[in-house]
Amino acid sequence: MATAKRFLDKAPNFVKRAYYSLVPFEDRYGKEYKKWNRFLNETLEWTPQQLKDYQFYQLRKVIADAYENVPYYHKLMIDYGVKRVIDSPSDISKLPILTKQLVKDNWDDLMNKKYNGRPILFKTSGSTGEKFQFLGDDNLYKREAAFVDRAFRLHCSHLYDSRTVWVRRYAPKAGDPISYTDYELDRTYMSPFNISADTIKDYVKEINRTRAKTLVTYPSLANFMATLMKDQNLTFDYITAIHCASEMILPEWRENVYNSLGIKLYAHYGMMEKVSFFCNVLNEGRYAENLEYGYTEVVEGEVIGTGFLNDVMPLIRYTPGDKAIVDDSEEKFLSLPISVKDFIGRSTDMIVTEDGRKLAG
Repeated sequence: MATAKRFLDKAPNFVKRAYYSLVPFEDRYGKEYKKWNRFLNETLEWTPQQLKDYQFYQLRKVIADAYENVPYYHKLMIDYGVKRVIDSPSDISKLPILTKQLVKDNWDDLMNKKYNGRPILFKTSGSTGEKFQFLGDDNLYKREAAFVDRAFRLHCSHLYDSRTVWVRRYAPKAGDPISYTDYELDRTYMSPFNISADTIKDYVKEINRTRAKTLVTYPSLANFMATLMKDQNLTFDYITAIHCASEMILPEWRENVYNSLGIKLYAHYGMMEKVSFFCNVLNEGRYAENLEYGYTEVVEGEVIGTGFLNDVMPLIRYTPGDKAIVDDSEEKFLSLPISVKDFIGRSTDMIVTEDGRKLAG
């Protein structure tokens, strides 16, 4: 894989495009992604009890490894009476909640001393307040990608296997085009900062030109686009799915998008810190918990996560400050438990500019 990447970096664009179109993303992204992608397909066929047993097995591994190899947790577990081998998930509730400040203050002692690979510094945007840094590695990227890919597929949308359009992740400078295409990921990125009644027709035209079936954007922006399109009698020719993240989805936004475009709005909930992962249930707004990803507690409405994917700096009982409304129905989405009605963090107004554009908060 490394040799192929070096060759592609120097190859002409037409060679790159041919390679990307012929070799599936799963094969290009490496063994770790492929292993997790296939594993996550298998676990959807498990019984809920099998999935719950797997989650507890992984939680015990994380706690035992932290006890032995992470100085911060070793001392903490002794001080708070948490055994190396826990008897039930509730045992970890004895430990204090991990905050951004505690990670900063105990940086060196939070690193797994057994890890001997190449760590990568991850940075959060600070969308919920204070910016945050932690360590992970390339495997963390690839494991996360498998979960996001599964969330898209569960919502009848596409992430890596066909063209997608992203009205996010692109901030053009003066004179730059309003969109560009990443042929490696088969994505067309469009600026989320230039949508207005005057430009929506151009946006829809460009999205239709790509023939993409999946649109990825912010919930508030999807709602704004749907309103503008309805007002101007515009339609998507190929888009059948709209997938969102990064904001709470208000019920009226879901209703407006569906009534205006005939497309249901779906989302997944995750954290840059990669300790919890949830995805919308098909045909509704509740969230199913991905038990293979981590162990999540909701304490007095606060989301507290213990991740399973980070080999470098495990985060145990970490909170980003998000809130959730618990669902006690004990219903399932395939094998995944539906445990959250909605997440109520990350709720922001849109910024309205003088020329009528609306920017997602």
